[in-house]
Amino acid sequence: MDEDQPAPGLRERKKLRTRQAISDIATELFARRGFEAVTVAEIAAAAEVSVGTVFNYFPAKEDLFFDRADELLDRLRTTIEERPCGQTILGAVDALLRPTVAPVPGFTWAALEDPELSRRFVAFRRTLAGSPALRARRLVIAEDWTAALQETIARDLGLRPDDPRAVGLAATLGAALDARERTLGQAVLAGRAPRTVRRQVHAVMDETFGRAARAFADVDRPRP
Repeated sequence: MDEDQPAPGLRERKKLRTRQAISDIATELFARRGFEAVTVAEIAAAAEVSVGTVFNYFPAKEDLFFDRADELLDRLRTTIEERPCGQTILGAVDALLRPTVAPVPGFTWAALEDPELSRRFVAFRRTLAGSPALRARRLVIAEDWTAALQETIARDLGLRPDDPRAVGLAATLGAALDARERTLGQAVLAGRAPRTVRRQVHAVMDETFGRAARAFADVDRPRP
Protein backbone atom coordinates (compact mmCIF):
# COMPACT_ATOMS: atom_id res chain seq x y z
CA MET A 1 0.00 0.00 0.00
CA ASP A 2 1.25 3.51 -0.80
CA GLU A 3 2.35 5.49 2.23
CA ASP A 4 0.11 8.43 1.34
CA GLN A 5 -2.99 6.21 1.18
CA PRO A 6 -5.11 5.95 4.34
CA ALA A 7 -5.04 2.56 6.04
CA PRO A 8 -8.21 0.54 5.40
CA GLY A 9 -10.68 0.12 8.25
CA LEU A 10 -11.48 -3.16 9.97
CA ARG A 11 -14.34 -4.00 7.61
CA GLU A 12 -12.24 -3.29 4.54
CA ARG A 13 -9.32 -5.32 5.88
CA LYS A 14 -11.65 -8.27 6.47
CA LYS A 15 -12.93 -8.03 2.90
CA LEU A 16 -9.40 -7.89 1.56
CA ARG A 17 -8.42 -10.97 3.56
CA THR A 18 -11.48 -12.86 2.35
CA ARG A 19 -10.78 -11.90 -1.25
CA GLN A 20 -7.14 -12.99 -0.97
CA ALA A 21 -8.06 -16.27 0.71
CA ILE A 22 -10.56 -17.15 -2.03
CA SER A 23 -8.03 -16.31 -4.74
CA ASP A 24 -5.24 -18.31 -3.06
CA ILE A 25 -7.46 -21.37 -2.70
CA ALA A 26 -8.63 -21.08 -6.30
CA THR A 27 -5.09 -20.72 -7.60
CA GLU A 28 -3.96 -23.79 -5.68
CA LEU A 29 -6.86 -25.83 -7.08
CA PHE A 30 -6.13 -24.60 -10.60
CA ALA A 31 -2.48 -25.57 -10.21
CA ARG A 32 -3.37 -29.06 -9.02
CA ARG A 33 -6.13 -29.93 -11.48
CA GLY A 34 -6.04 -27.37 -14.28
CA PHE A 35 -8.16 -24.26 -14.69
CA GLU A 36 -10.91 -25.83 -16.79
CA ALA A 37 -11.37 -28.81 -14.44
CA VAL A 38 -12.18 -26.71 -11.36
CA THR A 39 -15.66 -25.27 -10.83
CA VAL A 40 -16.56 -22.11 -8.95
CA ALA A 41 -18.74 -24.25 -6.66
CA GLU A 42 -15.70 -26.31 -5.69
CA ILE A 43 -13.73 -23.15 -4.98
CA ALA A 44 -16.54 -21.80 -2.82
CA ALA A 45 -16.74 -25.05 -0.87
CA ALA A 46 -12.99 -25.14 -0.28
CA ALA A 47 -13.03 -21.51 0.86
CA GLU A 48 -16.12 -22.12 3.03
CA VAL A 49 -18.10 -19.33 1.38
CA SER A 50 -21.10 -19.29 -0.93
CA VAL A 51 -20.86 -19.22 -4.71
CA GLY A 52 -22.50 -15.80 -4.55
CA THR A 53 -19.71 -14.54 -2.30
CA VAL A 54 -17.11 -15.71 -4.80
CA PHE A 55 -18.84 -13.81 -7.58
CA ASN A 56 -19.20 -10.74 -5.36
CA TYR A 57 -15.42 -10.54 -5.28
CA PHE A 58 -14.64 -11.98 -8.72
CA PRO A 59 -17.14 -11.35 -11.55
CA ALA A 60 -15.65 -14.12 -13.71
CA LYS A 61 -13.81 -17.34 -12.98
CA GLU A 62 -10.73 -16.04 -14.80
CA ASP A 63 -10.57 -13.11 -12.37
CA LEU A 64 -9.74 -15.55 -9.60
CA PHE A 65 -6.50 -16.32 -11.42
CA PHE A 66 -5.66 -12.80 -12.57
CA ASP A 67 -6.65 -11.30 -9.23
CA ARG A 68 -3.89 -8.66 -9.24
CA ALA A 69 -4.32 -7.39 -12.80
CA ASP A 70 -6.01 -4.16 -11.72
CA GLU A 71 -3.37 -3.57 -9.05
CA LEU A 72 -0.57 -3.97 -11.59
CA LEU A 73 -2.24 -1.62 -14.06
CA ASP A 74 -2.69 0.96 -11.31
CA ARG A 75 1.02 0.71 -10.50
CA LEU A 76 1.91 1.32 -14.14
CA ARG A 77 -0.39 4.31 -14.47
CA THR A 78 0.76 5.82 -11.18
CA THR A 79 4.38 5.32 -12.20
CA ILE A 80 3.78 7.31 -15.37
CA GLU A 81 1.75 10.03 -13.69
CA GLU A 82 4.06 10.52 -10.71
CA ARG A 83 7.45 10.04 -12.33
CA PRO A 84 10.09 12.55 -11.23
CA CYS A 85 11.46 15.44 -13.23
CA GLY A 86 14.01 14.39 -15.82
CA GLN A 87 12.45 10.96 -16.42
CA THR A 88 10.60 9.75 -19.49
CA ILE A 89 7.52 7.55 -19.50
CA LEU A 90 9.44 4.56 -20.85
CA GLY A 91 12.29 5.20 -18.42
CA ALA A 92 9.91 5.29 -15.47
CA VAL A 93 8.24 2.00 -16.40
CA ASP A 94 11.63 0.39 -17.02
CA ALA A 95 12.80 1.54 -13.58
CA LEU A 96 9.64 0.11 -11.99
CA LEU A 97 9.99 -3.32 -13.60
CA ARG A 98 13.73 -3.91 -13.69
CA PRO A 99 14.24 -4.77 -9.98
CA THR A 100 11.23 -7.10 -9.80
CA VAL A 101 9.66 -10.25 -11.13
CA ALA A 102 6.40 -8.28 -10.89
CA PRO A 103 5.89 -4.84 -9.32
CA VAL A 104 4.00 -6.02 -6.25
CA PRO A 105 5.26 -6.07 -2.64
CA GLY A 106 7.72 -8.85 -1.88
CA PHE A 107 8.24 -10.04 -5.44
CA THR A 108 11.77 -8.90 -6.22
CA TRP A 109 14.14 -11.20 -8.08
CA ALA A 110 15.23 -12.61 -4.74
CA ALA A 111 11.78 -14.21 -4.45
CA LEU A 112 12.77 -16.75 -7.10
CA GLU A 113 15.48 -17.98 -4.71
CA ASP A 114 12.81 -18.87 -2.14
CA PRO A 115 11.74 -22.50 -2.71
CA GLU A 116 8.08 -22.00 -1.78
CA LEU A 117 7.61 -18.73 -3.67
CA SER A 118 9.39 -20.20 -6.66
CA ARG A 119 7.21 -23.33 -6.57
CA ARG A 120 4.05 -21.25 -6.50
CA PHE A 121 5.22 -19.01 -9.32
CA VAL A 122 6.17 -21.96 -11.54
CA ALA A 123 2.77 -23.53 -10.82
CA PHE A 124 1.08 -20.23 -11.73
CA ARG A 125 2.95 -20.04 -15.04
CA ARG A 126 2.28 -23.71 -15.82
CA THR A 127 -1.44 -23.27 -15.14
CA LEU A 128 -1.54 -20.27 -17.47
CA ALA A 129 0.36 -22.06 -20.21
CA GLY A 130 -1.95 -25.08 -20.00
CA SER A 131 -5.26 -23.21 -20.19
CA PRO A 132 -6.72 -21.84 -23.45
CA ALA A 133 -9.27 -19.85 -21.45
CA LEU A 134 -6.61 -18.16 -19.34
CA ARG A 135 -4.40 -17.42 -22.32
CA ALA A 136 -7.37 -15.85 -24.08
CA ARG A 137 -8.20 -13.78 -21.00
CA ARG A 138 -4.59 -12.63 -20.79
CA LEU A 139 -4.88 -11.22 -24.32
CA VAL A 140 -8.01 -9.31 -23.32
CA ILE A 141 -6.23 -7.93 -20.24
CA ALA A 142 -3.27 -6.84 -22.37
CA GLU A 143 -5.62 -5.05 -24.76
CA ASP A 144 -7.39 -3.32 -21.88
CA TRP A 145 -4.05 -2.30 -20.38
CA THR A 146 -2.90 -0.77 -23.66
CA ALA A 147 -6.11 1.26 -23.93
CA ALA A 148 -5.79 2.46 -20.33
CA LEU A 149 -2.12 3.34 -20.77
CA GLN A 150 -2.97 5.22 -23.95
CA GLU A 151 -5.33 7.45 -21.99
CA THR A 152 -2.73 8.00 -19.26
CA ILE A 153 0.03 8.76 -21.76
CA ALA A 154 -2.13 11.16 -23.76
CA ARG A 155 -3.18 13.04 -20.65
CA ASP A 156 0.38 13.19 -19.35
CA LEU A 157 1.75 14.54 -22.65
CA GLY A 158 -1.12 16.93 -23.22
CA LEU A 159 -2.38 15.06 -26.28
CA ARG A 160 -5.81 13.97 -27.42
CA PRO A 161 -6.54 10.34 -26.46
CA ASP A 162 -6.66 9.37 -30.13
CA ASP A 163 -3.50 11.25 -31.10
CA PRO A 164 -1.33 8.89 -33.19
CA ARG A 165 1.65 9.65 -30.97
CA ALA A 166 -0.18 8.47 -27.86
CA VAL A 167 -1.59 5.48 -29.74
CA GLY A 168 1.84 4.49 -31.01
CA LEU A 169 3.67 4.95 -27.71
CA ALA A 170 1.04 3.00 -25.77
CA ALA A 171 1.05 0.16 -28.29
CA THR A 172 4.84 0.01 -28.22
CA LEU A 173 4.90 0.01 -24.44
CA GLY A 174 2.28 -2.74 -24.45
CA ALA A 175 4.42 -4.80 -26.82
CA ALA A 176 7.48 -4.32 -24.59
CA LEU A 177 5.49 -5.45 -21.55
CA ASP A 178 4.27 -8.51 -23.44
CA ALA A 179 7.80 -9.42 -24.58
CA ARG A 180 9.01 -9.17 -21.00
CA GLU A 181 6.13 -11.30 -19.73
CA ARG A 182 6.61 -14.03 -22.35
CA THR A 183 10.36 -14.16 -21.76
CA LEU A 184 9.83 -14.47 -18.03
CA GLY A 185 7.26 -17.25 -18.40
CA GLN A 186 9.31 -19.24 -20.90
CA ALA A 187 12.49 -19.01 -18.83
CA VAL A 188 10.74 -20.07 -15.62
CA LEU A 189 8.97 -23.00 -17.25
CA ALA A 190 12.26 -24.10 -18.85
CA GLY A 191 13.70 -24.46 -15.35
CA ARG A 192 16.31 -21.74 -15.73
CA ALA A 193 18.23 -20.64 -12.65
CA PRO A 194 16.91 -17.41 -11.08
CA ARG A 195 20.00 -15.47 -12.17
CA THR A 196 19.56 -16.69 -15.74
CA VAL A 197 15.87 -15.77 -15.73
CA ARG A 198 16.70 -12.26 -14.60
CA ARG A 199 19.46 -11.91 -17.19
CA GLN A 200 17.18 -13.02 -20.02
CA VAL A 201 14.38 -10.69 -18.93
CA HIS A 202 16.76 -7.74 -18.64
CA ALA A 203 18.22 -8.47 -22.06
CA VAL A 204 14.75 -8.32 -23.61
CA MET A 205 13.99 -5.13 -21.70
CA ASP A 206 17.24 -3.57 -22.91
CA GLU A 207 16.24 -4.33 -26.48
CA THR A 208 12.55 -3.42 -26.40
CA PHE A 209 12.64 -0.41 -24.09
CA GLY A 210 15.86 0.84 -25.65
CA ARG A 211 14.49 0.74 -29.19
CA ALA A 212 11.19 2.24 -28.08
CA ALA A 213 13.00 5.11 -26.34
CA ARG A 214 14.94 5.91 -29.51
CA ALA A 215 11.86 5.65 -31.71
CA PHE A 216 9.77 7.96 -29.51
CA ALA A 217 12.51 10.33 -28.34
CA ASP A 218 10.66 13.31 -29.85
CA VAL A 219 7.41 12.36 -28.07
CA ASP A 220 8.47 10.77 -24.78
CA ARG A 221 10.65 13.57 -23.48
CA PRO A 222 11.97 13.85 -19.92
CA ARG A 223 9.52 15.50 -17.58
CA PRO A 224 10.58 19.14 -17.10
